[in-house]
Amino acid sequence: MHCTRKVLDDLIWVGADDRRLSCFEGVYSVPDGVSYNSFLMLDEKTVLFDTVDKAVYQAFFENVEYALGGRELDYLLISHMEPDHAYTIGDLIVRYPKVKIICNAKIQTMLGQFFHVDFSDRIVLVKEGDSFSCGRHVLNFVNAPMVHWPEVMMTYDSTDGILFSADAFGLFGALNGRLFADETDFFTEHLDEARRYYTNIVGKYGPQVQSVLKKAAKLDIKYVCPLHGFVWRSHFGDFLEKYLLWSSYTPEEQSVLIAYASVYGHTENAANILAAKLAEKGVRVRMHDTSVIPASNIVSDAFRCSHLVFAATTYNAGVFVTMENLLHDIAAHNLQNRKVAIIENGSWAPMSGKVMREILAGLKKIEYIGDGVTLKSALAEGQDAELEALAGAIAADILPPPVEAPAAAAAAAPAVLSPDAVDPKAFNKFSYGVEVLTTRVDGKDYGCIINTAGQVAAGDVKKVTISVIKKNNTCDMVMKAGRFNISILTEDAPYSVFQHFGFQSGRDVDKFADVPYDDRTANGIRYIPTYTNAVFSCEVIEHYDLETQMLYIARVVEAKVLSNAPSCTYGYYHAHIKPKKNPAPEQKECWVCKVCGYVHEGAEMPDDFSCPLCKHGKEDFEHVVPDSTPKQKGYVCKICGHFEPCDGELPADYTCPLCKHTREDFEPAEQ
Repeated sequence: MHCTRKVLDDLIWVGADDRRLSCFEGVYSVPDGVSYNSFLMLDEKTVLFDTVDKAVYQAFFENVEYALGGRELDYLLISHMEPDHAYTIGDLIVRYPKVKIICNAKIQTMLGQFFHVDFSDRIVLVKEGDSFSCGRHVLNFVNAPMVHWPEVMMTYDSTDGILFSADAFGLFGALNGRLFADETDFFTEHLDEARRYYTNIVGKYGPQVQSVLKKAAKLDIKYVCPLHGFVWRSHFGDFLEKYLLWSSYTPEEQSVLIAYASVYGHTENAANILAAKLAEKGVRVRMHDTSVIPASNIVSDAFRCSHLVFAATTYNAGVFVTMENLLHDIAAHNLQNRKVAIIENGSWAPMSGKVMREILAGLKKIEYIGDGVTLKSALAEGQDAELEALAGAIAADILPPPVEAPAAAAAAAPAVLSPDAVDPKAFNKFSYGVEVLTTRVDGKDYGCIINTAGQVAAGDVKKVTISVIKKNNTCDMVMKAGRFNISILTEDAPYSVFQHFGFQSGRDVDKFADVPYDDRTANGIRYIPTYTNAVFSCEVIEHYDLETQMLYIARVVEAKVLSNAPSCTYGYYHAHIKPKKNPAPEQKECWVCKVCGYVHEGAEMPDDFSCPLCKHGKEDFEHVVPDSTPKQKGYVCKICGHFEPCDGELPADYTCPLCKHTREDFEPAEQ
């Protein structure tokens, strides 16, 4: 019996869960199973995006047959040739013999390697930058080499803003009926498995992931459909922010991972004492026994934490086997930019510390804290002080310096405030709502984003206030109309709503010209029926000029609830809806492999150089010289991202040309 779900009316999930798999790729434990995602697009031509692992082939084919509803399958689009997504390609062709295969050249090569069949008569070969129309939908192709195989290709449907992301943005764990990330408490329930999936499957290839993220940043993405895990249709920016951290090897949190390997408990004792001392100082600690906890979990926390402590006993004149395996795993995953401390133990010839350092020697931007602590069999008298010193050094590096209490002022001295006494960031802590303000003048509708609406009277005549930037066209229109509506935005409002109503002016465009709705209250003014939970119709009774803002006091004449979705606050908008900045990687002269994306740093490359990933030679590398053009100084708007070139200070009366916010909402920047 089929089990499918709609992503959109013409895009159907036809994948399946595997809860019986205990070890993914033969190495990663998956106690909650794994999902294999496949999607069927029902357009003028039908397109199936990837297949599934052999373990779930029966459910998959039942789903495909049901979703097709008697139609032919016209195209199979292959993103990735790993067998957990490609094993059933052969069976699919037997069932649908007329199907054509859309793929790139590398995928075509791997098809022949896996199936030993000549597929050339059914191949539709595409490359990056090509597009393919299957009717209403237009598919665009983006190469993603080494994320995490060299042939990987993502597909972007520019019609509905759907990114088919292959293995990127996936996670371990079965879907259990829930297709969308917003049907779960994702960051509480699933982030750990998403991190473990990324760091172990893709973590080695940070530069390649960064390259793909740059390409994705240019796309208007509304949905993300990975080959494992949940589909994203809202707040994808929160998850993308994690990818930006992980792929740049930036610690996710300022905390300490303590991983220890102990045979008889003495090394574990030292690790426990250090953990206790750190906790007493207010440092967050994550602790793992390498003989008990799978290496994939510890690798995941190594990407998560800023400081790493490795404690191990000497074993066979080296380091205990479980610690040795872990450190080789961490080194193989290219971890960078960490502070490290070492605790070694050895009853007659302590060697584990030396070996641990040797294993980690090839990692970039690794800094050791202290000289390490050496045990001989067990902690000796006085070594508690060494652990205290190590804990103090780590804590000093993590925790902010204590703030000295200001000297008591003389009782008669008047308070003198510095120009910096009022921090604009403090106002972001207010729990403002975010609303769309609308009005109507001379038969034309106007609207803008505000975050200043509030109730000020709760009697028989309920009253509200709004404050509107005077340079906003809608402010003038409210003054002329004497009435307005307020639509309360909800947390599921996409960034495009804020762009549409907040980052363009009604003087230049008609913001309601192409919207698919015409909902109005009794006063004849439009309101926003989607991504909102309430609308208020108001009549102005007073107004006050506040220099840059106009304050309106109004009576509420109509109000109705539109949904039970939680209201979006100004803080929520900045934390979860507004796109996060993609940190610009350091620009260095280098050679980039055109096959897999590997980066060889430096101005020179030996003629006999071979790529360590794909083994291609120098002829397949591109010499990249960073742009030496000096960056332009200026200020960037924290609200909408507009950059204003400026060598000095912005004028006191400056306002953003896009969102009309004043200079206090700008911060220095270069670009």
